[in-house]
Amino acid sequence: MENLGSLAILMAFCVALCATLASVVGRVKRKPFLIVSGARAVYCIWALITLAGGILIYALMTGDFRFAYVAEHSNRALPTVYKFAAWWSGQEGSLLFWTWLLSTYAAVVAFTNRRRHRDMMPWVTATLATIQTFFLVLNNFVANPFKMLATDGLIVRVQDGNGLSPVLQYPAMAIHPPMLYLGYVGFAVPFAFAIGSLITRQPGDAWIHTTRRWTLVT
Repeated sequence: MENLGSLAILMAFCVALCATLASVVGRVKRKPFLIVSGARAVYCIWALITLAGGILIYALMTGDFRFAYVAEHSNRALPTVYKFAAWWSGQEGSLLFWTWLLSTYAAVVAFTNRRRHRDMMPWVTATLATIQTFFLVLNNFVANPFKMLATDGLIVRVQDGNGLSPVLQYPAMAIHPPMLYLGYVGFAVPFAFAIGSLITRQPGDAWIHTTRRWTLVT
């Protein structure tokens, strides 16, 4: 399971690079198949990060204390709701949660605008994929949530974990980080459209109408 989680975020990193390159090259060289490839890569990123997030949640829920993150932020006595909230209680998990939200936003943007803003969308996709790449660098090489507890090169399992910080074991604290992240991450969408409109020198404010709902939600 841990290998699958690490492989998923590593593949997502590679696909995010491909999405950026395919979108930019496709738009500059006017290669429609590359533009389509970049958009489809966004869906692939979402699927891979969803898989990684699902593996981490499963490890938290089942108390798989081979995972360093699970041992540090969960324990057997923790209520189920807080086991789930442990996903974003530490740096590694919260960065993965942030990346998942960003991939979800990007997939929705790619799907809902697949027949609109054809000149601008490759740049929007490239911008979102570039931001995604940055966070996947952190997920893979700085704060990997799939690190295992090991002794002398052998994976070990502790009997119980440290548990969630008592400060976070409160309903408002459980929902507070996701609500903040939904806003912070969501502003990547208007930003991507603004970058796309600047690059393509879009006349008028049609792109603003497209991002208005995104801005209000975030």
